[in-house]
Amino acid sequence: MMTQYTKEIYKKKKRRVLGKIMKSGEVKSPHAWLHIHSSSKEQLITYESSGLVAAINGSGTLALEHAQCQEATKISQFIIDQGGIVTNGGRSSGIMAASAKPAEDQYAAIVFPEIEKDINDFGAEILVNSPQPRIELLGTCAPINIFFRGGMGTMMMLMRAIVHIRNREYHPEQLLQMVLVSNYWIGLLSMLMNLGTLPKEFLKELIFFDSAEQIIKNIPEVK
Repeated sequence: MMTQYTKEIYKKKKRRVLGKIMKSGEVKSPHAWLHIHSSSKEQLITYESSGLVAAINGSGTLALEHAQCQEATKISQFIIDQGGIVTNGGRSSGIMAASAKPAEDQYAAIVFPEIEKDINDFGAEILVNSPQPRIELLGTCAPINIFFRGGMGTMMMLMRAIVHIRNREYHPEQLLQMVLVSNYWIGLLSMLMNLGTLPKEFLKELIFFDSAEQIIKNIPEVK
């Protein structure tokens, strides 16, 4: 049965981010819809979605045999089996390839021109003008945001996601989102917290995991 929390997190949402769209994209699935396109206002990109849409973020340098890539494949398959949509940074390697392959046409790759040559062969391609709107789209827009092990790019998206969900305290109209974070990041986040750089209350909404099964248990049902 769909709970009130589920209705809130999966209801139709729209968010505008700074940037320019060079190739828009739309994906439909049994229980989700995603459309990223130009805004009616200059220098803005519009994100729209409803239903189960998951942004899966993580390293593009890990071997597909790596445990984190295998977990990313499992969670992507779960999202697709639930009739949802997967989106990620689009590269044909690492976490991005591992989570794109099971999704096939229920998938959107978000890339910028300098990495377009490395895009994988699945789903819709969404091309933005620079890395910055890509970070915003993958870190602050989807109802479900998942962060596996990664490098600087993933870390930037994670930090942006943490600040974004915290800002809901000041902007109650901001739609509910879920941020799930690999235990890989606990050391870094703890260090930042101990230094006083990252206030403890900023971490209270994060859900940590070490396996796909733990992610699956936390994702609200859509049926």
